[in-house]
Amino acid sequence: MAAKRWFALSAVAMSVLALTGCAFGGSGGAQNDVPHDAVSGGQTLAEMRESLESIPGIVVSDIAGGDKPNVKGNTGYAVGLEVEPGFAIADGAALVDFVVASVWSVREGYMPNARIDVRVRTSSSGGFDVAAAAAQAGWARDSTSSPSPYSTAAIDLMEDKDQGAQNRERLGSWPGDVPEVPTGVTVQE
Repeated sequence: MAAKRWFALSAVAMSVLALTGCAFGGSGGAQNDVPHDAVSGGQTLAEMRESLESIPGIVVSDIAGGDKPNVKGNTGYAVGLEVEPGFAIADGAALVDFVVASVWSVREGYMPNARIDVRVRTSSSGGFDVAAAAAQAGWARDSTSSPSPYSTAAIDLMEDKDQGAQNRERLGSWPGDVPEVPTGVTVQE
């Protein structure tokens, strides 16, 4: 079990590095164009983690991101969630809405401008498809639902892409308001 968890955490970290395309190096010019460390508004990363874990049956396995943009000026976040045994996701769209709005409200570090990855692992017999939930919530293009024990969704934030531009408009100014923790996201099996 520890090896699986380590592999999952490594996969999240590697995808964030791939997303940002090596967050090291460069002249810093692209970094200066991305807002960071807002003096007010939003919430801290620790507060976001606490609010995500206040949903019954949800444990945050990893949060990565907010780092300096890569040489192309891209930065993003990856949030890994685990659904505890005995719980299942009842409202996937509400979960994705909450995660995306929560990440957008983090005032520490750099504003995500490339994408937000959401990963969900569940032991529920019915599985879960976070990509289908993201599409249902309007954050991603339509997706054929294929529930499984581990699923991922990429929420595009790049303004030069249609979906990314729509998502950025929907999110508003950064850091966004701290969203209220939704109810009814999970149910006990």
